[in-house]
Amino acid sequence: MFSAALMLLLAAGSCVYSIDLIQPDSVVVQPGQTLTVTCQVSGYSLTDSSYATGWIRQCEGKPMDWIFYQWGGGEFYQNNDLKNKFSYSRDTSAGTVTIKGQNLQPEDTAVYYCVRVWSEIKLDQSPSEVKRPGETVKMSCIISGYSMTSYNIHWIRQRPGKALEWIGWINTDTNTPSYVSSFQSRFSFTQDVSSSTQYLEVKSLTAEDSAFYFGARRSTVTEYSEAAAQNPPQTI
Repeated sequence: MFSAALMLLLAAGSCVYSIDLIQPDSVVVQPGQTLTVTCQVSGYSLTDSSYATGWIRQCEGKPMDWIFYQWGGGEFYQNNDLKNKFSYSRDTSAGTVTIKGQNLQPEDTAVYYCVRVWSEIKLDQSPSEVKRPGETVKMSCIISGYSMTSYNIHWIRQRPGKALEWIGWINTDTNTPSYVSSFQSRFSFTQDVSSSTQYLEVKSLTAEDSAFYFGARRSTVTEYSEAAAQNPPQTI
């Protein structure tokens, strides 16, 4: 199954425009134990009402789950299905947000991300699709809340049990795509400025292409010329 999940987020380790969300390396805990993870934020204020900061997770083979997030002004939102499992705290003076999990079980094994969220910007996903090997899939990302040509768009994927992979990016002003070498033969980025839509097309699909695919605005990822780097996400 080929799933497209498109969202605007600043994942742990991102550092464009001097914004960093840094969290510890992966850890292993035993069933029934607790775990506390702290994310150090820099480059913006946790009390800035334009942003929210929180935590999401992705269990293997499943879509991402929001756990909770808190806006700079104090408004707090949480996933009711997880509220008895995880608690959230923040220290605005130290610039940290902390998640604490209790009575952890094997089903809580996941990649956990510390994220920053914008309130006025949306990247709407196309529906998930199931394709056969050898076929072609085309995913769309409809953008609202800002002028699409003001920011570049990056594409990222995550295969089950694997780390995030950066596919490449498109200069939305010049309509010029750039790809990581391992993706450039079968993956292509296009755009329709009139409808504020970005597209990712993958040809000659293989079983290894089964993944969640993400569209991200330039200020949500790390750029180093033709490569992108991300600190290891938190894994339980």
